[in-house]
Amino acid sequence: MERYDDYYRDTPEVFGSDPNSILVEYAELIDHSTTALDIACGQGRNSFFLARSGMTVHALDPSIEAIRQVQAVAEKEGLPIRTIHSGFADLQPVAGGYGAVLNFGLIPDLKRDQVTALVELIEKVVAPNGLLFITAFGNWDPAFESHQREWSEESQNSFCSLDGLIRTYLEPGELVALFPGFEIIHSWEGLGPEHRHGDGPPERHGLAEAVLRSH
Repeated sequence: MERYDDYYRDTPEVFGSDPNSILVEYAELIDHSTTALDIACGQGRNSFFLARSGMTVHALDPSIEAIRQVQAVAEKEGLPIRTIHSGFADLQPVAGGYGAVLNFGLIPDLKRDQVTALVELIEKVVAPNGLLFITAFGNWDPAFESHQREWSEESQNSFCSLDGLIRTYLEPGELVALFPGFEIIHSWEGLGPEHRHGDGPPERHGLAEAVLRSH
């Protein structure tokens, strides 16, 4: 994850400082006596939100720079965050499972077989009645057609650039369909808000988001 190491090192708050809006909106449904798992935690904005409310969080990311930044804030504020420098495939579940699993923005960077592995991992580690907060990009994203035209196709709606970057898009309704055994608490698809990554140009993504409850 050298690309993300450089990005996080050079750019404060790459994805902003505020937690994801669906996490804020539905946080009261989480059993805060359990542990949360933040998969691909980045610079920690969502982990910090839960930990500042008193919830124990396991923050997982393959970028060592991301882990260093999250750990530094956790130590400074005395937050109950355990950082894990690892990809999701190597994660060992905690006893009883996680009461909340967060996965914001990872699916677009994964190949299709990795998306399948991620779904299987989430189903394995989430506790009974645990909540899943998850987002992805859909093929209504403004960049979809240019990636389809200019990048090589890896698999359905999944493309690879010349330098090895992956961008995978889901079909309408596909995000919740990946988790057929989960109760749908919230599901939305459309164009997300305009934003910037650091000092980069304005962007707007075709977004799919969901809050799901395991059985």
